[in-house]
Amino acid sequence: MKKDAISTGLFIAIGFLCVAIVIAILIPLVRDVINAADDNRPTIPGVSLTQPLVPNQTAVTMSMTHVSV
Repeated sequence: MKKDAISTGLFIAIGFLCVAIVIAILIPLVRDVINAADDNRPTIPGVSLTQPLVPNQTAVTMSMTHVSV
């Protein structure tokens, strides 16, 4: 009976060790894939607004650019 308990304990310990190794390998791999997916976001185009300051005056062009972080 004692021999069975030791072998069962070793089986469980080796199983936990294998699961820990797989998790330690998969977490950085998944993190790299997620970070690579974030880098492919498109840039948001800038907005141009042309509006005269006073009626009958030449227009002034104002350009605003939004950069996503």
